[in-house]
Amino acid sequence: MSLRISEVVIYAHDGRKRTVRFKEQGLSIVTGASKTGKSSLIDIIDFCMGGSECHVADGVIRRFVSWYGVLFDRGDTGIFVARRNPPPGQSRSPDIYLETGDKLASPDFDKLTKNITVDALEAFLTSALGISENLHSVPEGQTRQPLSANVRHALLFSLQDQDEIDSRRVLFHRQSEPFMPQAIKDVLPYFLGAIDEERLRRQSELDNARRELRKLEKREAQRDAVESLSLSRTNDIYREAQAAGLVGSGPVPPIEQALAVLRAVGPAVDEGISEPDVQQPLGQLRAERRRIRAQLAQVREEIRQAREIEEAAGGFMDEVHEQAARLLPIGLLPNSPSEPHSCALCGSELHESIPSAEEIRSTLEEVGGQLEKVRREVPRLQNLQVDLIQRQAAIEAALRENQRQIDDLVAKEGQFRSEQDARLRRARTAGRIAYFLETLPANEDDTNRDGALDALRKKIGALAELLDPDEVRDRLASIVNVIGAYMSEYSDRLDLEHSGSNLRLDIRTLAVVADTIDGPVPLNRMGSGENWVGYHVLAHLSLHKWFRQKRRPVPAFLIFDQPSQAHYPPERDSNGDVSILQDADREAVYKLFKLIADVAAELSPGFQIIVIDHADLKDPWFSGAVVERWRGEALVPPAWIS
Repeated sequence: MSLRISEVVIYAHDGRKRTVRFKEQGLSIVTGASKTGKSSLIDIIDFCMGGSECHVADGVIRRFVSWYGVLFDRGDTGIFVARRNPPPGQSRSPDIYLETGDKLASPDFDKLTKNITVDALEAFLTSALGISENLHSVPEGQTRQPLSANVRHALLFSLQDQDEIDSRRVLFHRQSEPFMPQAIKDVLPYFLGAIDEERLRRQSELDNARRELRKLEKREAQRDAVESLSLSRTNDIYREAQAAGLVGSGPVPPIEQALAVLRAVGPAVDEGISEPDVQQPLGQLRAERRRIRAQLAQVREEIRQAREIEEAAGGFMDEVHEQAARLLPIGLLPNSPSEPHSCALCGSELHESIPSAEEIRSTLEEVGGQLEKVRREVPRLQNLQVDLIQRQAAIEAALRENQRQIDDLVAKEGQFRSEQDARLRRARTAGRIAYFLETLPANEDDTNRDGALDALRKKIGALAELLDPDEVRDRLASIVNVIGAYMSEYSDRLDLEHSGSNLRLDIRTLAVVADTIDGPVPLNRMGSGENWVGYHVLAHLSLHKWFRQKRRPVPAFLIFDQPSQAHYPPERDSNGDVSILQDADREAVYKLFKLIADVAAELSPGFQIIVIDHADLKDPWFSGAVVERWRGEALVPPAWIS
């Protein structure tokens, strides 16, 4: 089963819903005036089928719509996809809602919440279309990546918007975008069925076998190169090992014996090249040296302070002696002078009172006591200095011992350094020996090795024969011829410039070509919009006839936007009435729509064509196909805007 469109739904910001329903088979027509949102239906469908960007034009729809939705009918189940309208000024939105189920209806606004990513939606719709695992292999010498056909590629053959249907240069949807023409050329053979699933399986098997062969051949080439190199390098490695003292002197033995000797070198080398660790004890000694220096500095400071105290005490004693000497004459004076304001010696009157002899004696005794205390403390200070000097001597001795130990280690380190070059030379040689031995090829059975390569080459040859590219080209040419016959048959019903000629689809140039008696005439060399529109319609009707006959995994719908524009442009619109047109234009519009309606009926059930146009024919078959008539109405209801 394939996908058809049951409904296109839009949701207002306040939750109101607008639904456009289509006939699930045959022809559905949406007719109406310009600027009513008709062309946006294609953009909404494209966006809801995994488009990375929303191409709905800025304006009423982008302002007043919150979510877009499409309800698909897969025959056995319904699929509803909704996508949030991107914020103003943006074209992308990650919010996607997906729901499936039997007899599914479009949900209310409250249910819309993100439950799937864009990539997951693309994978889901690809599977829903029935697109099997496929990979278009790129010819050797080309730099583009292999391409897998998916739903986004299938949709290219189901949409024709207003700017594409009347183009003389592009035939398919999005063909004008960068890299898209090559992508269409790559996937079209698969969708046409020129490359079936069995061939894809074999192609995948062939690609895997070729990758495995390249891997084995590369490994074999590396092994051969190493074997050749090992023969020439064994003698050099052995002599280098002799020079480093790793093996005995003498002539180089035969290669197998030499390899055995070299293999025995490895385990013994690791023990011989280790060297003592002097850095740790050196670090400890240097840390100890810093600690001893700190102790020495502290003792020296204490000695300095003790000497300063001793010197201060000596000065104090001298001062006290001098004061005592001045006070000693107190013994010559009376014990109690009668008048403190009279001189004790001459009796003359003094302006200030003088101390009594008793007071002077008291002061002398106090000075004598202080002097005695100082005399007692001086020996203690001297003893302290002796202790400190002895401590200083011990610390200095420890510092000298520390320096001696450091010097010893540095000397040993010098010895180690002098031996280091020899050790490094042995280590480097041992490393080269180890690498040389590791790169030697394993002793494999050459017969088994060659047998595996031969078997893989035979498998590749058999698969390549089954995948003869000429067969694909022949099948593709046959399919294109059949489609061309459909186009030629349909062209008889339209008054086109090359009607009656043999028409064909040129996959190489992605164009319709008319083979005339004067040579091929491609679409871009045909004149008038009527021809461009007509051949677009013929090509896509014929393609979908083939798709439906062969049940190819392409959406079972085809959408044309403004197919009447060559004869009935929007500026001539008069409520859709084509009777105002000249007879030739009116007849051309009628024939074009009648052909579309007849092919839609021919390919039903299970196929639908949706036409978006401002023309509104009065014929019953046309009126019966109209599902929406937007004159005074639009995709966005006026009530949403007001």
